[in-house]
Amino acid sequence: MKTFSKLAAGAMLSALMITSCQNENFSEGTVETIVEPTSTEGEIIPGKYIVLFKDSKLVPASKILEKRSFTSREDKASAVRDISEVLEKQMNTILSDNGLDQSKVSDYYTTKISGMAINLGDEEFQKLSKDPNVAAIEYDRVVNLPKVEIEEVISGETRMAQTTPCGITRAGGAANGSGRQEWIWIIDSGIDLDHPDLNVVTNTTYSRSFVGGSANDCNGHGTHVAGTAAAISNGIGVVGVSAGAPVVSVRVFGCSGGSSTSTILSGINHVGRYDLAGDVANLSLGGFFGSGCSSNSSYRSALLALGNGGTRVAIAAGNSSANAASYQPACVNGNNIYTVASMTCNGGFSGFSNFNMNPIDVIATGSSVRSTYLNGGYATLSGTSMASPHVAGIMHARNNGPRTSGSVSNRGENYPIAVR
Repeated sequence: MKTFSKLAAGAMLSALMITSCQNENFSEGTVETIVEPTSTEGEIIPGKYIVLFKDSKLVPASKILEKRSFTSREDKASAVRDISEVLEKQMNTILSDNGLDQSKVSDYYTTKISGMAINLGDEEFQKLSKDPNVAAIEYDRVVNLPKVEIEEVISGETRMAQTTPCGITRAGGAANGSGRQEWIWIIDSGIDLDHPDLNVVTNTTYSRSFVGGSANDCNGHGTHVAGTAAAISNGIGVVGVSAGAPVVSVRVFGCSGGSSTSTILSGINHVGRYDLAGDVANLSLGGFFGSGCSSNSSYRSALLALGNGGTRVAIAAGNSSANAASYQPACVNGNNIYTVASMTCNGGFSGFSNFNMNPIDVIATGSSVRSTYLNGGYATLSGTSMASPHVAGIMHARNNGPRTSGSVSNRGENYPIAVR
């Protein structure tokens, strides 16, 4: 199925034209389309689009390499790089054939999906939407870090004896993750790169920023997430579920917590260049998409390919006390993908947490979670962002999906508690 969306330019951007192409009929180079409404919800970025190409026409690296097994990240990256160069040339040829300037492209996606982020005017959109190589065009959307409640901040100058947060205990306790070769990729606001309680992969080949500057965290959110998954068992601060596991900073949010779907896809594309089977990726982020989220969201293809390649993915359900099925990427279900709701230390459903066991898979502690924070410090925060890394740590420690033990009831549904 082809699905095309277009925000038509007009006075005060008030006119919306939604074009959806189904039942494709190709005859002498033309495409017949059926106009149907599709989701225009969420905070759309006018003139900015995410274009996905048909896998049968432009094959992403993940599909070409799916039968190969890599033990070296460098070897995998080399193979992916060769494929990516060919794909980018193919995409640029398609743009040229449609009279479009490749300078309008802000990024190419080649590792898990074949696509691009591009700025298009009304006529340019119409041209590209009729190209037989195009599978889908989606609005780019503003994405903000989920609002979390900050209950406590402890300066890095304050030396604390190590404690085990209740969420770690509820997840089955800490395991030693320091000897494992698999990494936990934190797709977030960055990580405090020299935090004494974290084992950060600081090599700039891997820890990267897609919002300018370095991979160092200036928001605090990503550092907190990293600590819950993997804080070191070293006698100070806190301990994570897979204690001492290598964490990699994939910075897709600025200091204020703002980003876009296209930027986050760039981060996923980066992970897809270097990840190996057994790695874990945590996405404590999300935004409202609306109806059709699980089928029309650009996250779907990228995350499905990530999971199918053997990287396990933990996703925050969202903090809007709403149906998780309308929020991306929480709405995505697939192999090795786990959407996580939040519970309290006492085993109650967190009032802020999104709900619905389709797509939510498990629940973990997200209320009043103490973890690592900016400048070598610590903080206590609440949100599904804090629940998700418990599951990321569990998957790293187990080299498998989470087990479950017990459940939390809410709105007539029972949410299985994730444990290692």
